[in-house]
Amino acid sequence: MRCKSALTRIDAARTGELPEAESTELRDHLRSCPSCDDSRRDLEGLAKLARSLRTRRLLESVHDRFGSFEWEGLTIFVAFSPRGIREITSRASTTEEFLERWTARHPGSTLEEVSLPAEIRAAIESVLEGADPGEFEIDLSGLTDFEVDVLSAIRKIPRGEVRPYRWVAAAVGRPKAIRAVGNVMARNPIPLLLPCHRVVPNGGGIGNYGWGPEMKRRLLSAEGAPVEELDRLEREGVRFIGSRTTRIFCFPTCKDARRIRRENAAFFRDEAAAAKAGYRACARCNPTGSFGLPRSRQGLGTRD
Repeated sequence: MRCKSALTRIDAARTGELPEAESTELRDHLRSCPSCDDSRRDLEGLAKLARSLRTRRLLESVHDRFGSFEWEGLTIFVAFSPRGIREITSRASTTEEFLERWTARHPGSTLEEVSLPAEIRAAIESVLEGADPGEFEIDLSGLTDFEVDVLSAIRKIPRGEVRPYRWVAAAVGRPKAIRAVGNVMARNPIPLLLPCHRVVPNGGGIGNYGWGPEMKRRLLSAEGAPVEELDRLEREGVRFIGSRTTRIFCFPTCKDARRIRRENAAFFRDEAAAAKAGYRACARCNPTGSFGLPRSRQGLGTRD
């Protein structure tokens, strides 16, 4: 069999259309002809590339989609792509208004209205009811690295707990970018699932929220956060709670802090006061925001 004849028969052999006798002759030729064997690999590589390009074009042709649902008088719009959820908002009262807002933020982008997938709606309703939404995919394409880092950091704040803006800034390695963190919270495209409602002012209290302060209080209360206690501590100028038995201080919503008996609790206005009294920072909630520092510089310790 000549080389040219062998190469023209490769596809037919791969699909099983070549007679057995010719298939045997082709295999024998490829084993003994290095040049044809190299050409065969080149052809297979081109075929894989073509399949990859077809898949990529198919994905690129899929427009972002959106759907909506009603919840206690709110119309909640959700935009999503093949990669995950892109936006959740209740700031639009009609589909037209939502699309106008979307186009203003994503010029040249189009959205196709569809029925909202049940799993997306279930995840959002779970958060609204204070439950764990489970696993879900998000699409943060178009955001800056800093925005992605901040939104990833707040995703790690436990349900029923809060962290101040400066803690988030420290968590992403930008301890002085407190105002920038606040701006990211205000523009969070996926509230509820990326829990910006768990981020509070550095001075204490609950603070503002894009869906309104009452919604923030409701979400935190549903998760088990002691909202009224946070209000009281803010009025008293208390930011940290320590245990007289372990000599460790925490954020007030830390699970360890909430196990402290009232008679064993110590209250501190700031970190300096806690340190002066001989207290160490909790290793769990990390109230000093000493991310990535050696233990000797964090002042952290294990519980006795």
